[in-house]
Amino acid sequence: MAYKIFMVENYVLRYDRKNERPWIIFHYKEDGIWRNVNWFPPKENAVYIADMLRNEKPIYWVPEGEYLTTSGEVVGEEESSA
Repeated sequence: MAYKIFMVENYVLRYDRKNERPWIIFHYKEDGIWRNVNWFPPKENAVYIADMLRNEKPIYWVPEGEYLTTSGEVVGEEESSA
């Protein structure tokens, strides 16, 4: 069975001081309707996820598996040979 995937259109990175935990909110469209996901990852994973959101494009959300993923990318794509 194929999963539905949705491109992450934008995101917000927060830190919940009251509960001392990272808080990531990202938004995507499903059938033209904006949806959002509130995610409270473990502290040790928050930096990795923030780096992924900032530096990898495009990013997709897979609700059935509850995970983020990138598309295929050529190794060394950002590197210059000059």
